[in-house]
Amino acid sequence: MGKTLIITLVVLVALLISGVAIARYKGYCAGPEGRIGWMTDRIGRQLDLDDSQQQYLAQLKDQIVVSANELRRDRSTYVDQAIDLLESSEFDREKARTLLMQKQAQLASLSSDVIDAFADFSNNLNQSQRDKLQSMIMHHRERRHCKFACGDSKQLTQE
Repeated sequence: MGKTLIITLVVLVALLISGVAIARYKGYCAGPEGRIGWMTDRIGRQLDLDDSQQQYLAQLKDQIVVSANELRRDRSTYVDQAIDLLESSEFDREKARTLLMQKQAQLASLSSDVIDAFADFSNNLNQSQRDKLQSMIMHHRERRHCKFACGDSKQLTQE
């Protein structure tokens, strides 16, 4: 019984280590840049993109990474400012509105750049590739168990 337990534990540890290594290699655990790299590689393979289309996809990827990095860089500043708002004895509504408007302006600017990059990519797909991309997005939404978060109102009426 002791040998069986040891062998079982060794096999479980080996499976765990290989699972983590595979996840890191494939981009699941590689941070935002790794995940977007994994995703764009997968999209490129699934849609069978030519060189020109690959370049537009790479530009989209780069724009997403730049936008995410900018948001991440500024996150601590916004959090610090929100904490400062809560430290005073009275909540400064005008300062909160200004902070919110600054964040919305930043998001609008970054969103515009990402939308332009996505439009360039999408406009260079043929109809079958566009249909495949749409199918991939719908499949992802269904598989990620985010129907409620993704706007499926059926869950609201079930509860």
